[in-house]
Amino acid sequence: MAGQFANPQIITSEVRAVKDVFQILNQIDGGIVLDAATGKGEFINTLKQYLKSFTRIIGVDSSEKSVAYAQKVFPENNVEIYRMNLEDLQYDNGYFDTVCTSNSLHHFKNPDLVFSQMLRVLREDGNFILTEMYADGPQSPPQRTHIMMHHWIAKVDSLCGIYHGSTFTKGEILGMVEKLPLTEIKVTDFYPETDDPKDHKTSLGLVKGCQDTIKRLELMGKQSELIQEGEMIISRIGEIGFAGASRLLITAKKH
Repeated sequence: MAGQFANPQIITSEVRAVKDVFQILNQIDGGIVLDAATGKGEFINTLKQYLKSFTRIIGVDSSEKSVAYAQKVFPENNVEIYRMNLEDLQYDNGYFDTVCTSNSLHHFKNPDLVFSQMLRVLREDGNFILTEMYADGPQSPPQRTHIMMHHWIAKVDSLCGIYHGSTFTKGEILGMVEKLPLTEIKVTDFYPETDDPKDHKTSLGLVKGCQDTIKRLELMGKQSELIQEGEMIISRIGEIGFAGASRLLITAKKH
């Protein structure tokens, strides 16, 4: 479906299951890798498992709590975790062979600035990797539960002064990528597999998370609409279930 977007470099592929999609990373020699907005380091595990090779992985995040957690998870010498402002990365131009960010785009208050920094520290012809969930398209009802929950939590975080944007559409994500100085852009549409959207253990964890968030809202006072929205999501988890929303995996080269 090349040519669907303004940039003729963008090549899109079919929807694939998550168990297959990250095999794409088998083609990438990572070298020195930056995982921007690493959080608790979930994507570092994916990189370690699927990259063809890598020398070192450096994860950076602005959250002190997340960084402290990730530093304990990865004691090995070739994985380093640091707290850092993503809008002002403390690395020289071209320091990294690969830069990536996973499921974090909606947390960037200034995504253009973050991307500018990521590409500044990426060498010429280096690898760019992005994964992000999206809100539109033929999502199943359980996937819609995920999107609704994400939008709700984003509202609550914003109320607490934490920047958290709603889920982007596929077109919005690709629009951001089109503006970047990238070539060989490949977009793969994929979805996390779920055997049972009403899995009891998963549902209990999700409901507890919603209940904890409702308690936060109750302490704030005068948040009846958001409380009702949370209660509706809890009911939906029981009635319809939950499944991870569809996502994009985008790989490219710095032009």
